[in-house]
Amino acid sequence: MRFRQLDEITELEPGKRIVARRTLRAEEDYLRDHFPHFPVMPGVMMLEACFQAAMWMVRTGEDFASPLVTLHEARGIKFADFLSPGETLVIRAEMLKEEGPLVQVKVEASKGERTTVSGRLVLQKQGIPLPPRIGADEEMCRRTREQFRALFGRHVG
Repeated sequence: MRFRQLDEITELEPGKRIVARRTLRAEEDYLRDHFPHFPVMPGVMMLEACFQAAMWMVRTGEDFASPLVTLHEARGIKFADFLSPGETLVIRAEMLKEEGPLVQVKVEASKGERTTVSGRLVLQKQGIPLPPRIGADEEMCRRTREQFRALFGRHVG
């Protein structure tokens, strides 16, 4: 993950809900261009933070059984405020429903009392498109579990 958009997970009910935090730092690479005299976190990065929180919620809910959890669809996304360097985004994701490999999640990110972005995401759980004999799914699940422990270890049972 080139742009890790979560600093910490503050609450986690695996597979049900998650609350995470992300503080925007002035030295982040993309702020030089977005915008030089008014640096703000790009909306797509706020949406990425929401996706990453939802992805970890889904993965922990099934004990990392799905090798890949991807963004299938974003619905009703509304951007309402900027996030400037030094400000902290609090991301909340809540499971709405699951139908086969598709998981619908309600997301909202805010700074203080102000919502910055909200909407619904549809995530898709899937395997790696390689022959099972290669063992890519199992390896990816193992690596994902290790990555979660390294980033957010205190939330792993």
